[in-house]
Amino acid sequence: ITSRAASGLKQDTYEDRINGIFRWKHSDASITEPVLLHGAYELSSFGFFQRGTVKEMATFFSRTCVKKTQPGGYQRLEHEGNFCYVVNKPSGIAGAMLADHEYPQRVAFSLLNKLLEDFSASCGGTLKQDKNDGCMPFPPLDEAIVKYQNPQEADKIMQIQRDLDETKEVLYNTIDSVLERGQKLDDLIDKSDDLSMQSKRFYKTAKKHNQCCK
Repeated sequence: ITSRAASGLKQDTYEDRINGIFRWKHSDASITEPVLLHGAYELSSFGFFQRGTVKEMATFFSRTCVKKTQPGGYQRLEHEGNFCYVVNKPSGIAGAMLADHEYPQRVAFSLLNKLLEDFSASCGGTLKQDKNDGCMPFPPLDEAIVKYQNPQEADKIMQIQRDLDETKEVLYNTIDSVLERGQKLDDLIDKSDDLSMQSKRFYKTAKKHNQCCK
């Protein structure tokens, strides 16, 4: 997701550190792109007219990151100083969280694991055949994105997941590094159905701003 510096926004507290938590269906061979079963967004730190664009960018980057994470894998992907944490379950669902660099990695992965477990339990492990985004609403996800803006709220989850965290191998990459040879992020953005023309222009403008400020 584009950096907050691009929008002229600063952040000094734990509030609004998680931009989105998503849940995906990916194991169906007939599905070429991960399906967003349910997404939750906390965008209050962005201006009203920016929120639609930021939401589209969050969905695009999350979908891309899930697609580039192997089933059974844990991965943290960096772009412009922000991270996308992905837990990709062999069962066919994956969780992705967008957060800034100060949100603790261990909390991010623990929270995703807990939400994926709760989601699987709520649907009995059966996923709808619907291939449209938003086809399986999950209210606890909307509650979690508010509650866990402050990672200290996740202490209990961190303790539960401690052993798992210590044994799982986490891959660290940038989004650019996991793209297929010859692919460029800018080209994927231009071709993406997730993004409106306004969002594509916003990304290009923010990218130029970030390059100028380095």
